[in-house]
Amino acid sequence: MKILVAHEKFPPEVAGGGETIVYNLVKGLITRGHHVTVITTGNPKIKQFDGIKTIRIPINRYLMNLSYPIILKHAKDYDLIQTTSGNMCFPSWKAAKTLNKPIVCLILHLLSHHWKTIRGDFVGTIFRQMEKLFLGRNYDSIVVMNDNAKNLLRKINKASKVYEIPSGFDFKSPKPVKKTKSILFVGNLSMNKTMIKLKGLTEFVVTAKYFPDYEFYVVGKGDYLSEIKRHSPSNVIFTGPLFGDKLRNLFSKSEIFCNLSLSEGFGLTTAEAMASGCAVISTIDIGQLGMFVNPKDVHGLRSALHYLLTHPTEMKQMVSRNKKIAQKYTWDRFVEGFVKIYKHLV
Repeated sequence: MKILVAHEKFPPEVAGGGETIVYNLVKGLITRGHHVTVITTGNPKIKQFDGIKTIRIPINRYLMNLSYPIILKHAKDYDLIQTTSGNMCFPSWKAAKTLNKPIVCLILHLLSHHWKTIRGDFVGTIFRQMEKLFLGRNYDSIVVMNDNAKNLLRKINKASKVYEIPSGFDFKSPKPVKKTKSILFVGNLSMNKTMIKLKGLTEFVVTAKYFPDYEFYVVGKGDYLSEIKRHSPSNVIFTGPLFGDKLRNLFSKSEIFCNLSLSEGFGLTTAEAMASGCAVISTIDIGQLGMFVNPKDVHGLRSALHYLLTHPTEMKQMVSRNKKIAQKYTWDRFVEGFVKIYKHLV
């Protein structure tokens, strides 16, 4: 098949985890013999990356809603358009419908009513309406990566066929270490005020005061963290950004990992925690066993922590089962899921 992939950024330019997911999807498709081109923003002189053909449009990613004529021009020679949630999905959908070609949209982020929490009532309402406009179209297929995203999507799109395909992830087993009395939070490494609201860091820090015998680790960086630190209990430890072995070892030694996000495209840190042997408390369901809490619910988080810490046998059973579940989150399975959709459509 000839597939045109439309995504706002593509390596060597990276804005977040979405670029890693799209890169691995494209590489997997090429490995299986498909012809793939990526249309994205950036320097037009960069014609390829790691053997992947790219068409780069020299405009800001937030102006990609104006890229319909360019996508239309290039999509004529392809069997199918693969796009992602964001500023390229609407012009990609419009081009696909003009050309009567199938289009698949991968949901990398979906906030729905949570926009008001992180942006305020006025601006949040505008962002929510734009999201409805972009993702409420009749795509031939939409792919989500967890149950929460599927539930949010169904509130704005009842017409499209929806598939759930968990993302793959690259995981290296940490060296076995003894578990310590520690609880872990790993957030986006651009901790501004908006991201702190999105990731639920405030609730994590507030809950720490109820468990003074445990260390609550916060991995991440950002200028606004200084404000959080001033109001944090003494058992909250801010590590700054961690990568590689240092991060894997912290996962390995922590008893419990907390993902308290309002919304996630997939939930990569949850998958890493599962593979590392952490028990999981989460607002996001990627198929794990563990305790689930509602976003912004300090009481629920406190109760979930208390339950796990007072039921060690049950916690160990969850950890053992989650290690096996995490092994299913491979790039091969992720790519193969898309190939099956494409074959059905083309």
